[in-house]
Amino acid sequence: MTKTFALLLTVFLTMSIPGQQLNTFFSTLSKNNMFNGSAVVSQPGKPIFSDQYGFSNIEKKEKFSDQSQFPIASVTKTFTSTAILQLKEKGKLKMDDSVQKYLPDFPYPTISIKNLLNNTSGLADYYNLFDILLKEQPEKIISNQDIIPTFIRFKTPLTFEPGSKWEYNNVNFCIAALIIEKVSGMSYATYLEKNIFSPAKMKNSFVPNDRKIKKINQVELYTYPNLYSTGLVNINTVKDPFPIAAKSNFYGNGGIVSTALDLEKYQKTLFSHQILGKKELEEALTATILNDGKKVTYPIDGKEVSYGLGWFMYTDESKGKIVFHDGSIHGLTSILAHNIDKNQSVILLFNMGNSPVFSILNAVLPLIDHRPYTIPAQNLSRIYGSLLENGNKEKANLLIKEHLKNPNGYEATERDFNRLGYQFLRNGKGENSLQTFSSATLLFPKSWNVYDSYGEALLQSGKKEEALKMYQKSVELNPENKNGKEMISKIEG
Repeated sequence: MTKTFALLLTVFLTMSIPGQQLNTFFSTLSKNNMFNGSAVVSQPGKPIFSDQYGFSNIEKKEKFSDQSQFPIASVTKTFTSTAILQLKEKGKLKMDDSVQKYLPDFPYPTISIKNLLNNTSGLADYYNLFDILLKEQPEKIISNQDIIPTFIRFKTPLTFEPGSKWEYNNVNFCIAALIIEKVSGMSYATYLEKNIFSPAKMKNSFVPNDRKIKKINQVELYTYPNLYSTGLVNINTVKDPFPIAAKSNFYGNGGIVSTALDLEKYQKTLFSHQILGKKELEEALTATILNDGKKVTYPIDGKEVSYGLGWFMYTDESKGKIVFHDGSIHGLTSILAHNIDKNQSVILLFNMGNSPVFSILNAVLPLIDHRPYTIPAQNLSRIYGSLLENGNKEKANLLIKEHLKNPNGYEATERDFNRLGYQFLRNGKGENSLQTFSSATLLFPKSWNVYDSYGEALLQSGKKEEALKMYQKSVELNPENKNGKEMISKIEG
């Protein structure tokens, strides 16, 4: 073997191995029912990794293709931000301009465009904003044009002074979309097609006029009907947890339909400054500072993040500056992440709700960096809950015992078990609820909250003496637990 050939072989293997590892990684997740969708990973000097796993239509066993289109949910917010910043770059608006300058009926004079894009406006979100309107007009489909009139009609107060606090809010980006339309003189959908989709050659992306009408390549969406289900069901068979979702057609906050490969084209065009200047992009990716001088930060999946203009950023930049936006709607999870320093991108589109998107992202990033990584494990509480629901109490108990011996086999969190216990309780499955909270005390013996929850479930089941012991244990672990103290007084009194 010549030295030249050996060198070429080494280079080829170096380029190929990450792709092989990624395929093994996603195949494993797919077999464990943790990934059903499309994945794209790109990095300098290597072929774009693009593949699909599972089915676009589970009932018909139809597989995904490169043209499979997904709603991308809140990843749309990065497009809305880009559009506003394009208009700013052209001198059509300023970030500190009052929203009222462009939308005169907007009833809050102190809110700026920047407040919208960095989620510091203090506006009320839309989840309960239209309850009365929907009762008056049950057939009405609510859209962006209904937001300002509703604010005016009900004199909806701000939840906080603009710029004083950060609060994730879909309405901010709906209002921003109205500004794009007013300033550009074209619809939001047309503006994106002309100024982002077309320049980026995103031929499989669009903003639908009606989100309820699917195009031929759009995937079906699936979800777990409850926390103790292991089988996905089509979202058409279950109610959306947010009633407004079925009665609305908002855009700007979400709504774009796209493919993973189209999103890769978008990020490539955006981060090479082809559709937005360097100065404006840096502005979008700069952490928000509140009125009191504090930087906006909070945790996501154990990592601290900040927020710019339509973009999240990890505050730890030791492995490069990583920016992202995720999205979640009924039956869908999405994320677009980009490491600016290393020019690496990860795009994940799942046609299943409540997927472990951050666990997967936080494994893919070190994988493509040739650093140690761990494939995300299955959710222990879901499998445990399914065993209880199906009458396999002994197997469920054995599962807990095995996990205590080997905690690396499954992902187990206090929050998941707490939610599972309460869902069993709400659904009238008292014994399963008690069993769940009992197991939670074994898994999280130092959690005062678990004992407090167990006490509540026992009390609702009429087991006062046992409930008292749980509340006492909770207060012992956390002497500041006011609820525990109050419940102890009530039981003993």
